[in-house]
Amino acid sequence: MFNYFGNASFLKERFIISNGKIRSKRKVKKVKVRLPKGGEVEAEDVDFDTIKEDWNEYKLEDGTTLKFKTIISSVIRTAEYDPMTGDPVYHIRSTNVLRVKVPKELKRLPITKRPDVEGVEVV
Repeated sequence: MFNYFGNASFLKERFIISNGKIRSKRKVKKVKVRLPKGGEVEAEDVDFDTIKEDWNEYKLEDGTTLKFKTIISSVIRTAEYDPMTGDPVYHIRSTNVLRVKVPKELKRLPITKRPDVEGVEVV
C-alpha cells in the first residue's frame, strides 16, 4: 500500500493507493506538539487499527497477580527523526488499565467511619 499526501498546508488530503487504484481519501490534520524541553514541532494525526491488545501478567512473590494493559487512543507522527535509527518520532496518547487479583489471606476488611463514634471501626 502506498500513501500520497496532497499539498494543502493545514489539512492535507491523503489518498490510499493499492494496485494502482485510489481506495480512500481523507483529510489529514496538522498539529503542533510541545516537546518536554519546551520546543514545538509540526506533526500529523495518524489513523490506526487495533490489531491486538493483550494483557501483560505479573505474579508477585506475595501471590498477587497483576494484569496490565495499555490502550492507545491517539498517535501523532512528528516531523522529527531519531538520529540513531532514522525512524520518525511518534507521540502516543494512551490509558493504562490495571487489574489486581490478591490472595484471600492478604485482604483486609474495609474500614468505615460512623458519624456518632470517634475513630474508625472494622465492620
